[in-house]
Amino acid sequence: MREYVLFRGCITPVRHPAYEAATVLVLERLGINVKPLSNTNCCGAQYIESLDERAFLALGGRILALAEQEGKDILTLCGACAGSLKHTKKLLDRRKRARSEVNSLLGKEGLEYTKNVRVKHLLDVFEEDISLEALHAAITNPYAGIRLAAHYGCYLTRPFDELNSPAIKIPTIMDTVIRIAGGRPVEYEGKSRCCGSPILIMDETVANNVGLNKIRNMREAGAAGIVTACTNCDIQLSQVQYGNGMEKSRLPVMTLPQFLGPAMGISDDDLGMYMNRTSPSRIIESLTGVR
Repeated sequence: MREYVLFRGCITPVRHPAYEAATVLVLERLGINVKPLSNTNCCGAQYIESLDERAFLALGGRILALAEQEGKDILTLCGACAGSLKHTKKLLDRRKRARSEVNSLLGKEGLEYTKNVRVKHLLDVFEEDISLEALHAAITNPYAGIRLAAHYGCYLTRPFDELNSPAIKIPTIMDTVIRIAGGRPVEYEGKSRCCGSPILIMDETVANNVGLNKIRNMREAGAAGIVTACTNCDIQLSQVQYGNGMEKSRLPVMTLPQFLGPAMGISDDDLGMYMNRTSPSRIIESLTGVR
């Protein structure tokens, strides 16, 4: 069984623990074991990254070194964490002096980064480690063709040269998984655009307008719900639908493992559905009850 250490980051354990729980359960059914990475720190995405590169590399380098100590590659659930750690790895692997400086700090607690760890986002795992045949076999209660919009987020769609395979300009793995589980992925304008979350600290109004624009495009394309693969994106696309006169037309938002879980026979409670801000009942009710 393939094993990863899970870097949970700052936001997931506090604001979206259901994402973590659903991921562990679903991946276990698909032959992948996940163990939480203990004693970690923030990866420094966005804010530290923009202020102090040395501090950013030290934060990320420590996480990479902790995973190396466990002898396992890193799995991340947040797009920002994935982008941050992949970028950190790229810089430390290429800059011997920076790596030496970081290791000088890490040595104080018996850690060292030696370039022998990989960083994967959850979608990388679905793309690279789980066969389509295994996914088909795991679906016991497929959806009955409900139309869903996949939201990939910023860090998972660019920049291609350092965060993702240069051969995959626009990801399609979530659409593929939705289809295998019995849903119908919809195409919509601005599919690869940001949800607005990274802008919140600078301009909440602009950030929310970006998110609302995505919601409108999804609705116009006929989507009955949204499937995400990033903690911040999931929170943003959920919260922008409140306080905007959208009470009767909110689109339910689910993480990819939460969407897959019911089709694999995992209970709603175990998947943490009751913690979702937007009720997923519309999506769950579309399960066929038959294989």
